[in-house]
Amino acid sequence: MSAAAFSVCPMRRWLPLIALGCVVLAWAWPLQSVGCGQNAHYAATRSFAEGHPDVDRYAQETCDLVKRDGHFYAAKGPLLDFWSAPWYLLLHAAHAVPANLHAGERYPAAMLGVPQRAVWQIALWAVVLPGALLLVLLRRLSDEVEPGTGVATAVILGLGTLTFPFATLLFAHVPAALLGFAAFALLFRGRSAFLAGVCAGLAVSTDLPLLVVAAALLVYAWRRAPRYALGAVVGAAPLFAFGLWAFGDPFRLAYAGAAIDPGAGGAEQAPVHNLFYTLTSPHPHIAVQMLLTRRGLLVLTPVVAAAGAGVVLWWRRGLRREAALIAGLTVAELVWHAFRPTYELALGGWVPGPRFLVPLMPFLCFAIAPVLRRAPLTVGALGAISVASMTIATAAEPLLPDDHTTHWLARIRDGNFASTVLSLTGIGHGWLAILPLFVFVAVAYAIAAATAPVRWSPRDAQWAIASVAAWVVLQAGAPKLLRVDDLVRQSWGAIAALIVLAVAVWAVVELRLLALVLLAPFVVASVDDHTKWALLYAVLLLAALTTRSVLPRMRRVSWR
Repeated sequence: MSAAAFSVCPMRRWLPLIALGCVVLAWAWPLQSVGCGQNAHYAATRSFAEGHPDVDRYAQETCDLVKRDGHFYAAKGPLLDFWSAPWYLLLHAAHAVPANLHAGERYPAAMLGVPQRAVWQIALWAVVLPGALLLVLLRRLSDEVEPGTGVATAVILGLGTLTFPFATLLFAHVPAALLGFAAFALLFRGRSAFLAGVCAGLAVSTDLPLLVVAAALLVYAWRRAPRYALGAVVGAAPLFAFGLWAFGDPFRLAYAGAAIDPGAGGAEQAPVHNLFYTLTSPHPHIAVQMLLTRRGLLVLTPVVAAAGAGVVLWWRRGLRREAALIAGLTVAELVWHAFRPTYELALGGWVPGPRFLVPLMPFLCFAIAPVLRRAPLTVGALGAISVASMTIATAAEPLLPDDHTTHWLARIRDGNFASTVLSLTGIGHGWLAILPLFVFVAVAYAIAAATAPVRWSPRDAQWAIASVAAWVVLQAGAPKLLRVDDLVRQSWGAIAALIVLAVAVWAVVELRLLALVLLAPFVVASVDDHTKWALLYAVLLLAALTTRSVLPRMRRVSWR
């Protein structure tokens, strides 16, 4: 063996570690702006460390609160803050906790006075560390079912989904995603159903909406369901313990009651008549909005659409329980959040996208593994778009109050980025401070592409071109249709957007490029401004394509 071979082989063994390390560094690099969500966790962490469950002392620093019996509580699952409290005490003992210069003032001045570094250094322990474990777990599980795809699926999860911006924020979604996916991994490998249940219960204790994932895994566990359920009860112990500590009732949750409107004491309970956790009656158009608005999942991160093909491939391969789990979980999450009273609540407030879907991301990326082996160019093209959009969002501060995602581009054009580790040295938050983040992202994605099982074919190249063209149509047309719906309080645009999505998917799968050409009018603003005409055109197009596809088959059957 040559000397070059000796040097290349060890280097190749280090590439996965370098790639995942770059993803983690990209997460740890920015210091994002503070806000109600992050400050609520920070307030609860400090309160728990000080020995009391309420956040009265810090109530003016956040609006993400619930008021009960004269006390304020963070409207969050308690486990993340229990986990963070020892780390906070360690930082405090080292005199490394910066003070709020606006302490004692009222909301929102007190909220804006919380130092970015204070929240960031808690997030390193509470979010970035669990996120790194999630990447390792996904890589190993993907390599088990599709050897060689682990690094790529992990990088896609870390940089090409909503995991990226939320791994830079003190939110519970990434740690909860780790626990939920760990429960699945234990069941998938045939390990202890009890431990899987414990992980699922801990996930719910971290972020209550993980109840959907826990319930889906209960069905997936099937014959081992009793042991799984017992473990889930044990894993939910932190949730029960907090209820007992705070309210004297283990079954009483801080989530009950919606804290929406900022007011005296940081927040006031809004008079929202809801079923549970701000859920009301179903709103199907909200499910469409979560996918196809400017902050929609398929518009910002189209690579997750490849999971649909992965589910089909797994079903054909015999992994039908796994395929049914991921498909069912996706539908359940969309339906669950379609019960929110408004689109803004379904997304989760000031966010870069539907944040309550973050725990779904590792499942979708796991399903991408078989597609990556069979159509690497297609996944790579959609992955590049997704990584670019998530990098832009993260670099330009991801928390948006509305769907004007062009705000991120405007900030980048002006060189106005999120603060970073280098900003702590006093150099500001311009290009010099943010440049390492772009380097981390580029290195990680390059290694993922280099280590992926690349066996592309001309058909794969056609799929890649068609997929990108379909995304261009969707991101240009669907958000406009939905925006008009909001203005006129109708749903014609949502129906048209769903038909456009269906036609685009069919055109990509069947490689009918003419169908994509016929969708071009939806890129023109004047067409999207008239939702009823757009719907009529979409219906006629769908009917024409269906007839053209079905009639030849009927003729072949008749000749036989």
